[in-house]
Amino acid sequence: MRRWYNDGVKALAFVVLAACGGAQLQTIQIVNKSARPIDQLYVYPVGAANHGTSRGSVAPNGQTEVKVAAGNVEVLAVSSKLQVDEHTRDQPSASGDLELRAPAQVIFYDEGSKPPGLDRPGVFGFAFVIPKGKAPPPSSDDQAPAPTP
Repeated sequence: MRRWYNDGVKALAFVVLAACGGAQLQTIQIVNKSARPIDQLYVYPVGAANHGTSRGSVAPNGQTEVKVAAGNVEVLAVSSKLQVDEHTRDQPSASGDLELRAPAQVIFYDEGSKPPGLDRPGVFGFAFVIPKGKAPPPSSDDQAPAPTP
């Protein structure tokens, strides 16, 4: 009798754990529409202090898929370094939050180069902000009037 009871409790515990087990996984398709590779890609619960390890990289005009638990997540992409001007380098990043209840597509692009299709359901667009270069002001010699013939 005791063995039957123990086996019954184990079976019930297994059923309860299976029913309540991990959250349903959803797929996020990550698309890189910028001119640079995405060197680091993170997907984590909104507000999490730890972003975890990078989920990989994505080539320009490339894509990858990430499976994560449904819920509110943040997607963060860190671009490769770029030369802004003669004295400045930058490593742009872009991120955004989404409520993940079904498969979704996240498109990363450079500010000012918004790709078409971001208005479709389940598609989210996040822009890399590229800093402007700091060109020196023209010298007064450059603005001298041209001599008249």
